[in-house]
Amino acid sequence: MTPRERAGPRGRITLMRAAASGEIEVGYPPFTEAMYYCLGCRACETACPAGVEFGRLLEAARAAIDNSNGRETWRPEPAQSWLLNRIVAHPARLRWTARSVRLYQRVLRKRTRCKRWIANRFPDLEPLEPLAPETPRQRRRWRPPAALGPSDVVTNGDTPSVRGTLALHPGCVQSVFLPDVNADTAQVLAYNAWQVVVPKQFRCCGALHAHYGQPDVARSLARKNIAAFEASNADQLISNAAGCGAHMKAYGQLLNGDPAWAERAAKVGAAVVDVTEHLVDRGVRRPRRPIGLRATYHDACHLIHGQRVAKAPRLLLGSIPGLDLAPLPESTWCCGSAGLYSVTHPEAAAKLQQRKVGHILATGAELVVTGNPGCTFQIAAGLRAAGSSVRVVHPATVLRIAYELPPLLPRRRWRPTPFRRPA
Repeated sequence: MTPRERAGPRGRITLMRAAASGEIEVGYPPFTEAMYYCLGCRACETACPAGVEFGRLLEAARAAIDNSNGRETWRPEPAQSWLLNRIVAHPARLRWTARSVRLYQRVLRKRTRCKRWIANRFPDLEPLEPLAPETPRQRRRWRPPAALGPSDVVTNGDTPSVRGTLALHPGCVQSVFLPDVNADTAQVLAYNAWQVVVPKQFRCCGALHAHYGQPDVARSLARKNIAAFEASNADQLISNAAGCGAHMKAYGQLLNGDPAWAERAAKVGAAVVDVTEHLVDRGVRRPRRPIGLRATYHDACHLIHGQRVAKAPRLLLGSIPGLDLAPLPESTWCCGSAGLYSVTHPEAAAKLQQRKVGHILATGAELVVTGNPGCTFQIAAGLRAAGSSVRVVHPATVLRIAYELPPLLPRRRWRPTPFRRPA
């Protein structure tokens, strides 16, 4: 995206080394700019033959900026600061924000005077409008039962015995803006003979705070999630959001300096697994319903580069009869979402978004499947801007429909339609 040396992994590592040795100040503007211009997609880790964990270095550099006089030369974008410190880690505030977004989408943006007043009063929020997902009604928010098992979803009398208990981390953004993904994930796991629990004590995983220079907040959230998982007595911790899963798998590294939590964090991190990886590794029931659609799959950065999961989603989609899975050029390239990158660097993010959308449209797919909410929002916004009707959904949603399971949430926004039987 830029020919500057300091904008690449090698240049950034050189700057980190210079800052660590005292050759440059942490608040040196080119240093702070280089650290925050990075997507944090971790594609360089996949390409690096030496196995350098660049993601950890980047988080440490950003934390150093936040804890030093770099604050004097660098300020987070107002929208970024607002989202991180006031909204993301607070479920009630996040739901209130979702209600406000829905009110704006349904009523206020259709009225010119209201839209102009909001733009003048909150100019920092105006660039976020195209990226905002279509927000579901709050009464459609999925409220997980105490446990969801095979007997709750299998109605043909052939109920399999329970294979074990899984704890599903619902995510903060996903539980509010994509509640049907969590419901679909729980249904698919239950249909495959697993008992699913969603502890109410679960909180935001802390990924965004760790990525944007707030490791203390990330550690606090990690401790709450670790305690919640331990209390659930579940065998594994299931994630259906790539960024959350990658971060929770690294809880052991995040808390390795805390004697009281280091061992517990390492055990929980080892128990984290993406839902697609779990289903493939432990065995999945083959779907029965043919789906006559052409689809393509986008690799979320933190799933393929952070968790190294690439085959499992494709194997699941390939098991669905009638689903034509077209290869997506540059499927492992970032879509531009990258946490809050589309907020802090909208122009650079838009270039990646347009490139991704162009490749998707070239496949002729009617459906884009991906396993991360940020990717879902970013790609869907790009497709809407291009005037396309292509839907973006999670692999669990496609599986749930292929299993012919009735949705737990009616009138689903992210349901790919029409699903038709192949000729």
